[in-house]
Amino acid sequence: MGKTKQPKKYSEENSKENKKTKQRKKKLTDENDGRVQIKWAVSQDQTERLYSELGVENISDESSDSCYALELTPAVTVNKDKPVAPCAPRVLLPSQKPNLNHSYTSDDIELISPLSTPNNKKFLHFCHDDDDDDDVAEDSQYDYFAELSDEVVLNVFKWLPRFTLAKCARVCHRWSRLVADDHLWKRIDLSNRTLAPGVLGNVLRRGVQILRLAKSEIEGPVFICSPKVLSFTRLSRVQFLDLSMASLTAPVLQELLSVCTHLKKLSLEHCPLNDQICHYIAENKNLEVINMSMCEGITVNGLMPICNNCTRLESLNVAWTGIHRHSVVYLSLCLPQSLEKLNISGCRENITDEEILQLVKRCYRLRELDLSDSTVITCNSIRYLTQYLKRLEYIALSRCYRIAPTTIPELQNILSLNVVDVFGMLRNTALQQLRQAISVDVNKYPFSSIARPTTGVRRTSIWGVPVRDNIL
Repeated sequence: MGKTKQPKKYSEENSKENKKTKQRKKKLTDENDGRVQIKWAVSQDQTERLYSELGVENISDESSDSCYALELTPAVTVNKDKPVAPCAPRVLLPSQKPNLNHSYTSDDIELISPLSTPNNKKFLHFCHDDDDDDDVAEDSQYDYFAELSDEVVLNVFKWLPRFTLAKCARVCHRWSRLVADDHLWKRIDLSNRTLAPGVLGNVLRRGVQILRLAKSEIEGPVFICSPKVLSFTRLSRVQFLDLSMASLTAPVLQELLSVCTHLKKLSLEHCPLNDQICHYIAENKNLEVINMSMCEGITVNGLMPICNNCTRLESLNVAWTGIHRHSVVYLSLCLPQSLEKLNISGCRENITDEEILQLVKRCYRLRELDLSDSTVITCNSIRYLTQYLKRLEYIALSRCYRIAPTTIPELQNILSLNVVDVFGMLRNTALQQLRQAISVDVNKYPFSSIARPTTGVRRTSIWGVPVRDNIL
């Protein structure tokens, strides 16, 4: 047979304690929602001691303040015979601010203890300014730039880098119009880049004046639309153009130079040329500097328009271009008389003493002259230089092996001369004797800087003009 369950026996102490607990608790049923409401009877002394330990003050029964959190708790039935605990003090968290629609008075704010709110200053400011959230929402949607004039906005935009300006153009129609202003795109450096078809045309339409494309790969066509429509507008504003060591074809270069008619300084080092490109170069009558070193395709037909139209030319570099003798003869007879710097090195047997004589008579204003690797000229050229070039400051005769070293000291008769380069002609002992014999610097510059846009470590400027953005 199974065991019968024995009834529980309670001790007298437990029964007495349960009776006291039942007397203190009274369960009431709410008529509206049927929720069970519990009322706790606590003495007034115990309540005051409890709040004093917590560091908060009591809220009086007459206060009209109410907490949003208390509305969700069960309603408390007031019993006149037993004291009831007052409402809990208001402790406002930052996340509760948007949930309150109650306006606070100065008396209500004084009830909040600094210990109960970790960020009391922000809460007090929130209580005093009821419409702060609305003001912040309105301020975030207000367009302050609309109050500024175009001139002020342009002064702000000029400090931004180019890639940031491109993003600003997508904000609105007004910003797109202001970003396209010419003053923001005067100088652009696109060196060591790969430019897809049409990209260079978009850059030129910005009205750029100083453009560096050294060592860049340019793909054609340059313009998506017809360049004839654009040649008379903003594209002709390019004045400084650096295409040194750029990778491009002759048709692409021809298309580019066809719309540039106000060039002042141009570098085409190691670029393919033809007679048509030279004709486009000659249309820039204000040209002062041309660098065509190591270019291929230069002929007499291409040199004729340049020498005839570019009458303000001051610096010319045609070193190692492989030009024929009749081209050298034409240059010695027809170069502009305004020329001050000339590099015609690398002609080897194509230049003789006769061409040197015609050259110094024609260009008597020369201050820098590079005749390196002219293996045919003799000591007579030294005499021609000292006789006609009274303003000469720099002369390069490197690897001119037919010039006797004993005639080089005659160059000191040129009073303005500062540097003489004779690399590869003298041994160390003879070089020391030459330095003692003349009062000028010897072998100071191993590479010529005539007409070149960048020299030495200056890679952020062309012809002394900076082209990169200043990072603030």
